[in-house]
Amino acid sequence: MGETIHNYLLSWLPGSIIGMVLLFSVYLMIGERLVRWVKEGAELFIKYLPLFFVPVTVGILQYENLMSGFGIIFFGLLLFSSFLMILVISYLMNRRERDLSCG
Repeated sequence: MGETIHNYLLSWLPGSIIGMVLLFSVYLMIGERLVRWVKEGAELFIKYLPLFFVPVTVGILQYENLMSGFGIIFFGLLLFSSFLMILVISYLMNRRERDLSCG
């Protein structure tokens, strides 16, 4: 659905981003029912998640000349952005947990 919106309306925004925003919007509207519905598929996906990183790693290794010059910078940015996202998601989940327990 995100790709369709990308093709017809928002050509400057990637379809995968549109799809994630739509999924998050549905989660905000439906809530816990969506979590139960998606949980089984998510657990299966997480079980096989390391297999999805193999093609990415092979692709990066093919561009060794690019990674030799900028590899340290890319790696640092990757660590920083991952740590930042962990902090943001942790904060949001703690806040949501407090809101659910209070009300």
